[in-house]
Amino acid sequence: MLTVVHINGPINSGKSTLGRALVDSLLDASFIDGDDHDAPDDAPLSVRIEAALRRIEMEIATRQGRHLVVAYPLDGADYERLKAASDRRGARFLVLTLAPPLEVALTNRGQRALSSEEKRRIVEMYDEGYHARSFSDLVLDTSLLGLSESLEKARALVLASAS
Repeated sequence: MLTVVHINGPINSGKSTLGRALVDSLLDASFIDGDDHDAPDDAPLSVRIEAALRRIEMEIATRQGRHLVVAYPLDGADYERLKAASDRRGARFLVLTLAPPLEVALTNRGQRALSSEEKRRIVEMYDEGYHARSFSDLVLDTSLLGLSESLEKARALVLASAS
């Protein structure tokens, strides 16, 4: 059975970093970054979101293997859409939300230098609650945990869901 692990959170919370590490630690796993889609970078946000969601739905429907790890922010409607895609596939759907404090998310972390537009969008995402989704199976403050600790908690969530 496929398990979809959707890593949710605002921009710069560590979704892609944790997602790639999680894939490396699981058997028969693959990773997709929701930002890797076919919409142009200058397309309106709604167009880019729709392209990302269509790609994620397609991956859920067709991906082979035991684990699919997805890094992309979710709102309530997007959660319902991807949960339904997982249900149609007969896959487990887990949501792991990364939630560093806003002031941490607004800093340049790792090798990423944030643009003013990204900083504006981060504030907007916190206002919209991307760091505190009620549909989350696990919420991690990545400012308090290093990558190895976050990975350990994410793996425990995935492995517990399989039993």
